[in-house]
Amino acid sequence: MKFFQRISPAVILFLIVFLVISFFRIDGRQVRNINKLDGTCDVTVTVHKDDHEPLQHKLSPEQIVKLRELIRQNHYTRRLSNTIIGVLPDTDYSILADWNDNGQTHLYIRMIGGEYINFSDQFGGHYHKIKNPEFEKSLLEILNP
Repeated sequence: MKFFQRISPAVILFLIVFLVISFFRIDGRQVRNINKLDGTCDVTVTVHKDDHEPLQHKLSPEQIVKLRELIRQNHYTRRLSNTIIGVLPDTDYSILADWNDNGQTHLYIRMIGGEYINFSDQFGGHYHKIKNPEFEKSLLEILNP
């Protein structure tokens, strides 16, 4: 009986730590509709730079698959607030995926540089920290092969 009395607080503590970590860690595979992203949908990436006109890229089927894998294979840290403190990059990205079904299914992603990402109507609607420092570089390689 003493064995279970010693083990039970450790198990409870482990479960609490696991739940907190799993709440704050967002896996790219958790993004709604990310698995539907393939060559049959229309994907447009708009690049907004502070001093320039927005530049739109319509992705080819190969680029769409690469974008899907980039998003799926990365991890993001959930933030409880939408307030971002610090110097922000001067480039924003908007990704819109539309499955041509009269607007019923779409995926809208906003990014601030390669640092913060927002999956519209998911995960509380907040910007989340991108854990991969090479994310923006990988995105630019997809846009400009």
